Amino acid sequence: MNLARIRSGRRPTPTTRHVAAAAQETLAVVLADGAPIPENDQDVHDLMLRLRGHLMQLGALAPDRPSAVTKAMELAWAQEVLVPELHAQALMPLARFATAVRTVLWELRAEGALCEHSPRCPPASASDHLAACVLVAFPAAGWSVLCNGLILFEDTGYLLPSGDVFGPRRPLPREAVTR
Repeated sequence: MNLARIRSGRRPTPTTRHVAAAAQETLAVVLADGAPIPENDQDVHDLMLRLRGHLMQLGALAPDRPSAVTKAMELAWAQEVLVPELHAQALMPLARFATAVRTVLWELRAEGALCEHSPRCPPASASDHLAACVLVAFPAAGWSVLCNGLILFEDTGYLLPSGDVFGPRRPLPREAVTR
């Protein structure tokens, strides 16, 4: 047990994996298909505060503050999280806030800021971006998501987080040479 932590009253610094996982979990509550609609204004307010906390934690992980992270951090550091009085009106700002968190997650993943591998995976903008570790594999579907946000297909084509598409790079099969 860490006595210095107990005396100071501070919690241990969460790892990037925990920060990203917690943000993804909240995003699933807000944005996933079939997600339950918050029942009242307090639920909406609580979700907004949780998303704000995720943005502040993710912003601290940003190496050089990409533009999406900067904009999202400005949103998170606003003096108060304003929630409209009417419950129905509050759902749209909640969805916008959640979309900002999702954008920041993708930006940070593409920049390699969420990687905990050793050595760190190359960012999506690097020339060796295909060397990143597989984060999630879907072999039955024929694709995988790499640690830097790149989607790699089994035919060796891939999709960058920026939306750029690259076709398959497999060599064509050699034809039998007949003499």
